[in-house]
Amino acid sequence: MSTLDSEIPPQPNVNDPAIYDWYRMMRNEHPVHRDPTTGWWVVYRYTDARHVLTNPGTYSSEMHRMGFPESGLESLPQMDPPRHTRVRRILGTTFTPSSIAAYEPEIIRITNEIIDDFEGRDQIDLVADLAYTVPIAVILQILGLPAEDRHLFYDWARKVMNVTPEEMAQEGYLEALGELQQEAISYLRERVRERKNKPGDDMLTRLANAELDGDRLTEDETVNFANVMFAGGHISTTMTIANAVDLLDLNPEAQAEVRANRDLIGQTVEEVLRHRPPITTGLRASTREVELAGVTIPANQHVAASFCSANRDERQFPDPEAFDIHRNSEGRHFGFGFGTHHCIGNALGRLETRLVLGVLFDRYKEISVDRGGDLAWAIPPQMVGFDKLPVTLRPA
Repeated sequence: MSTLDSEIPPQPNVNDPAIYDWYRMMRNEHPVHRDPTTGWWVVYRYTDARHVLTNPGTYSSEMHRMGFPESGLESLPQMDPPRHTRVRRILGTTFTPSSIAAYEPEIIRITNEIIDDFEGRDQIDLVADLAYTVPIAVILQILGLPAEDRHLFYDWARKVMNVTPEEMAQEGYLEALGELQQEAISYLRERVRERKNKPGDDMLTRLANAELDGDRLTEDETVNFANVMFAGGHISTTMTIANAVDLLDLNPEAQAEVRANRDLIGQTVEEVLRHRPPITTGLRASTREVELAGVTIPANQHVAASFCSANRDERQFPDPEAFDIHRNSEGRHFGFGFGTHHCIGNALGRLETRLVLGVLFDRYKEISVDRGGDLAWAIPPQMVGFDKLPVTLRPA
């Protein structure tokens, strides 16, 4: 099956509500289609996206085969089994749900301290002032790194994530991306070596010494995981926190219900992740010629599972356009990816979002988005969320 690009209406911006009608059209009529801008083969249906994300032998995460720069590290997100399985198992001895849950008091303390600085202000930029600040402060705290270094990782992550398809297609983009990665990696490598010589009571020390059945992480693997925590972890959590505040503002009855019953916060976060996933796609590389949904994809092609479309697939989620905090979609949506590369930091991102919402509800009886203010969406196509989100606050 093939379709001329001229027969398909132009794709709306990922932050334009009209895109969800466009996704529905693509799911129904062109479930696998080669995007004319990026050249990627985009997969729009839930079952097909899940197939791509759970078959690493056919759809590889080793993106260096597609020209992506190699940093000199075995990058966990760009690693296939069995190497990925080995590294993830060792990480699992240290980066566990229970070890993350133990940081709950610290996350609440950090959130309250940041909000204390809002005293006397009735409006803030939720992204810059809170949704970004909390996750990066938490990761620095967990890894035992200086709080004053947070701007470094924020700048690195934004330069990597905030690029347009046109910029990605420009000559020299991949080389520039590699240079950015090296800056972050050099910083983290120095910190890891410091922990080897002078261990501390922090996650970076424990990662540097993680062991399973006599197998330990190499220095490169330790540095890589710390880099993944910063580059991916804090940006996705930032987007999720801001998206949660925005969606609850757009759905005041749901917000009132969650405020009255805090037990609903967890499943509300799941619905936020389904309704507006922070990362738009899961990118893979075809290892051979393959047919999917009647479309032949050649070998060595970018294949992108559309999280935004799959999470709205009516074949999987009844009434998918509705924001329903009683929907049970945990373990099924693509909010933090799926399959082998389901985000290893998902427990931390979920915990931070739940706790930040809880503290906000405790501290403010009203949180409303100023839609006429300086509101700005994050630059597409890789993220769905806000670069600026002005909100008005009324203390409790």
